[in-house]
Amino acid sequence: MRDIRRLFAGAALFGTATICAGCAVPFYDVPLDEFGQPTVKSIVERIQCELRDMVRNDRPEHPDSFHRLFLLNNDYEVVVALSLEVNDSGGLAPSVSYVTPLATAATLTLGANANLSKARSHTFSENLQLSTRQIYLDWRDGIKPYDCPVADTNLAGTLGIKDLVSMAASSDALDEELKGGAKSVFGGIVQFVVTKSISAAGPSFQIVRFRNIAALGSLSEVHTDKITLAFAPGANRGKRLPPPGARRILSRPPNDAGFQFLQQLMINSISSELIRQSIPR
Repeated sequence: MRDIRRLFAGAALFGTATICAGCAVPFYDVPLDEFGQPTVKSIVERIQCELRDMVRNDRPEHPDSFHRLFLLNNDYEVVVALSLEVNDSGGLAPSVSYVTPLATAATLTLGANANLSKARSHTFSENLQLSTRQIYLDWRDGIKPYDCPVADTNLAGTLGIKDLVSMAASSDALDEELKGGAKSVFGGIVQFVVTKSISAAGPSFQIVRFRNIAALGSLSEVHTDKITLAFAPGANRGKRLPPPGARRILSRPPNDAGFQFLQQLMINSISSELIRQSIPR
């Protein structure tokens, strides 16, 4: 039995080494910069690009710029919460059998098994405040083009922000609130979940009196990339835009209404996720 324990311990160590072959934190689903570090630059550029397309005035008949006056006249600012999360897990179920021949037609088998598993997670969060007026003025005056980046990750592709604006601009209730100036916020969430998984049976071998089977339980990697956006009017609502070349104020105070609504969206998202997970399947 001492031999059994020794071999089983060796199998367990082998399984641990297999699972922990790369025991660093898992990688985010984002590209790397020139220094080999993860970057969200293309994601932020994508948000700015879609906002620019909605306020530019060189293609007035284009669907993307249909609600430019709605955004610019009300000086809408966009408060953004960017969240990146990656979780990976691995499991190994090694087993060792001690085989002793008793006779030509009989064999005594003593078995042992164990479960080895490991899970890791890595998260990143960032808050942004963007101004539709500032983006328009920078684009109009040639300061920054806000061109769309190459789609090198899910959140750098089409986000559909214009759909949120379209629904808000066509809401009669929101129009009435805009006139009163008290509650004129709206927003939404864009989320991508990518799951990579693998499962298989591990190696099996027999050496004289021992049989080893190391079953690979599962290996999985789940990426959850989410953007939460809250639109709220800014301090220059109803004021004229400065003419080309005029001095522009670049600094803006935090948009309290936007951040409050952003918090509400995030709380609602967490509550919905908890309810969804509690429903029996």
